[in-house]
Amino acid sequence: MAGPWPKDTMDEKIKFYGDPRGPHGEDPKWRAKVEKRITPPFKMSFAGKPVKSLAVHTKIADAVEAALNEIWEKDQAKVDKTGASDYAGCFNFRVIAGSNNLSNHSFGCAIDLSPGTNGFNTGKGTISNIVVDAFKRQGARWGGDFKGRTDPMHFEFVS
Repeated sequence: MAGPWPKDTMDEKIKFYGDPRGPHGEDPKWRAKVEKRITPPFKMSFAGKPVKSLAVHTKIADAVEAALNEIWEKDQAKVDKTGASDYAGCFNFRVIAGSNNLSNHSFGCAIDLSPGTNGFNTGKGTISNIVVDAFKRQGARWGGDFKGRTDPMHFEFVS
């Protein structure tokens, strides 16, 4: 298992991942220093368009690559059925809906997959246990396990 990941508090995430905030939103210099592009082992798309690489925080890159490699069964149709090929993003500087706290996407330590059928409050959603288990083995928390408001497309590298 990769990690250890920081506690899910602003202070701990800033200590571990750095501070994404600049004077007018996201600090582009911070992001340039911490962003790493990884190439998935299978075809992925974002909003129906093919993606060649995923932008993630450098500290989660190995864990995301390991999870994607575990999901890859040398059969694109099988991967498509798991929901893993439908990418919805990682870096996204914003606050958590209904809060003043920065989203883990602001730190580049959260990734969303299979958004069409795995949105907020859809319980466990439709994403395959193959995907959930692969990310959990890397120490990611899964939004389908959240108490109250579930988010089954969401995987985050915090503890």
